[in-house]
Amino acid sequence: MKKYCKRKKSEDYMSIWKKRIAAEKGISEICAERIVLKCMGLVKHMLYGNVMIAFQKQDGTFCLEKGTLVGYEKFFHREFKLTVKQESVVYWSEEQQGWRRFRISNLMDWKAIV
Repeated sequence: MKKYCKRKKSEDYMSIWKKRIAAEKGISEICAERIVLKCMGLVKHMLYGNVMIAFQKQDGTFCLEKGTLVGYEKFFHREFKLTVKQESVVYWSEEQQGWRRFRISNLMDWKAIV
């Protein structure tokens, strides 16, 4: 029962996020769904390791940064959770040594650092 609820919740997030992104960016829901799936995979990996994140900043410039969510719980004293209302993802920037965020709709790609 619990697995079904988790899957249902993530499907709800995906549906809302892809509609929001499609409207915001003027792209198809299929393209928006790819962005959402990339983002969900990114977050799952950042909870346990480091990644290189490629995204577009709000001012339109390109950013490539090393980030992680390891240490999130210790710093914020709560578990990291994605919610429907979220429009951005927080991450620890290795280069800037601080917590940063990027808009989900601005994610271009990511790669795990091994």
